[in-house]
Amino acid sequence: MRATVPALVCLAVLVSCSSGSDSGSGAACTQVATYNSTFAGYHAWPNWSFQGGEIAGSPHISGQRRVYMNHKPPHGSTSFPVGTVIVKEIGTPPASQDVVFAMVKVGCDYNSDGAVDWKWFELQIDAQDNASILWDGSEPPPGQTYSGNQAACNECHGTAKSNDYVQSQPLLLSNF
Repeated sequence: MRATVPALVCLAVLVSCSSGSDSGSGAACTQVATYNSTFAGYHAWPNWSFQGGEIAGSPHISGQRRVYMNHKPPHGSTSFPVGTVIVKEIGTPPASQDVVFAMVKVGCDYNSDGAVDWKWFELQIDAQDNASILWDGSEPPPGQTYSGNQAACNECHGTAKSNDYVQSQPLLLSNF
């Protein structure tokens, strides 16, 4: 048992030193982890309502939208900080019947061929207002094909590269 503890400590050090890609600065990069708890209580976050137009070939149908952000970027920012969580409800309340999408800025050049540093999600909201991850940018939810690969998200959000890949008008970096 005594030999196991030092071995576990060495393993933990090795894992933490190699847990991400090198960001070019010589320092190891640690990617932000995402869990159901990442989205807990999002209805209490700063939020904005607006009407959205239809986006051809997208699950983001036209209509009422509400976006939530866990924290606003510092004034004058040219990008959203790593750890930013944005949740978008499309439709009318209650949220459990809406289409709920999210994006999390996880960092470490994640999604480097698309919306750099951003990871995509679809959330399911239960009757108690708890969010759980239905889709995380990998496999589509059962019976759905729109999110078969994250290229569809990247194609659209790629047109907003100058706003750090965030499309929602209320979340223009120039607004903060």
